Amino acid sequence: MRIDSSWGMNTTATPSRPNEFLRWQFRLRNRLLTCGIAKSDASGYSVVTVPHNNVRKGTVEIYKDLVSALQRHASIAAQLRADGWSIASYTNA
Repeated sequence: MRIDSSWGMNTTATPSRPNEFLRWQFRLRNRLLTCGIAKSDASGYSVVTVPHNNVRKGTVEIYKDLVSALQRHASIAAQLRADGWSIASYTNA
């Protein structure tokens, strides 16, 4: 999944890619990180986390059902907020 980091604040209900379910971009000072969920082909849902300063450290976790993917996304978001990150932009389906 390719994550576009060139957006400003976006709250639209239409995802930019057909398989994308949601995408949140977090900011901590001058650092950005994107965490999103996309529909994987036959394998379920992917939770993708990408630090913009080093995309090689990005991760993809596959879940069989949307509920598990949403729970993981919520867990990541809660940890980021606890660590001082704030939401810079988001999309949802």
